[in-house]
Amino acid sequence: MADEIIHYPTLEDVKAMEWASIRTRRNQQLTGTDYTQAPDSPLTEAQRAEVATYRQAVRDVPERGPDPFGVVWPVRPN
Repeated sequence: MADEIIHYPTLEDVKAMEWASIRTRRNQQLTGTDYTQAPDSPLTEAQRAEVATYRQAVRDVPERGPDPFGVVWPVRPN
């Protein structure tokens, strides 16, 4: 065991893991608002449009790029 080599993640590895986390969060936020776009949703047309705008902003969160730690998430409407 004394000769065991420990491999630490590189910066690129850490960034790749963070991008994967961002994609997971983005998908969860979209799934959590899917019901709002259904015709039988309890929301008004104005509320549905507001959530649709939010959902597009979530979709626009980048999937990759130079800095996954600088992602700014849109605020979900009430």
